[in-house]
Amino acid sequence: MLMTAYRLFCLDHSRKITHAAVLDGADDSEAIGLAQAARFDAVTCEVWDVDRLVTTFDGRNGGAIHGR
Repeated sequence: MLMTAYRLFCLDHSRKITHAAVLDGADDSEAIGLAQAARFDAVTCEVWDVDRLVTTFDGRNGGAIHGR
């Protein structure tokens, strides 16, 4: 199965990156699940596939803010 290297960026109140990671996922759903399971102490986390924003969610509780 082909894996895609998604990017996870977690941001603080000033929109500065506080954490970044590469997530290997088979599809958007798997990457979102991996990102939400990480639970970083951040205001917002974003999952990117190259230049496409996949989703944005609350980094404190993993709740989706903006879907794909």
